[in-house]
Amino acid sequence: MNKELIFQNIPDKREYKNTTSLKFKEDLLDVLGEMGQEYTCLEVGTNHGHTTRILSFIFKHVITLDWHEEPNLRMAKELCHDRENITYIEKDVYATPWDDLNLPKYEVSFIDCGHEYEHVIADIQNCIKFGAPDQYIIFDDYGHPTTGVKKAITDICNENENFNIIEYIGEPIGSDCRPGLLLTDWEGVICKYESK
Repeated sequence: MNKELIFQNIPDKREYKNTTSLKFKEDLLDVLGEMGQEYTCLEVGTNHGHTTRILSFIFKHVITLDWHEEPNLRMAKELCHDRENITYIEKDVYATPWDDLNLPKYEVSFIDCGHEYEHVIADIQNCIKFGAPDQYIIFDDYGHPTTGVKKAITDICNENENFNIIEYIGEPIGSDCRPGLLLTDWEGVICKYESK
């Protein structure tokens, strides 16, 4: 993969706080790059499409959900205009059930939407319910000190022996990748859920 092409016009978290760090994106490429070509990825929370673009180089197909066409999905489409393997869906994932989405089976979920505890729990439950029986689930803002992301993941791991963290990714503990805020743990994690 040509990293220069992949990362063209992609800001770091220090430049735009609502994206993932470049280190996070590079780790995704390194960890999932080879096996990802066989998988479909569901992204919950598109924002401006910076990580969506990276995912489109890793996975066979990316389905991305965001609650605003304007400006979020529009900006993502503009950034990813040369990528033909992305499906964009406008959807408030917390306002209505996911049943109407008719999603194809996906083997990977990337959750970066609402960061309150109950939002993360709802996203995990929906990703598991509508995805493949065994899947990888990626999370951003795991080490963000003021969100419910880490607690939600910890609780799910403690309650379900088939849900485990397999890799820490992105910026490490103590990083200032979000200006004015130090990470209290890794920026992100990759988990594996196995239905058996």
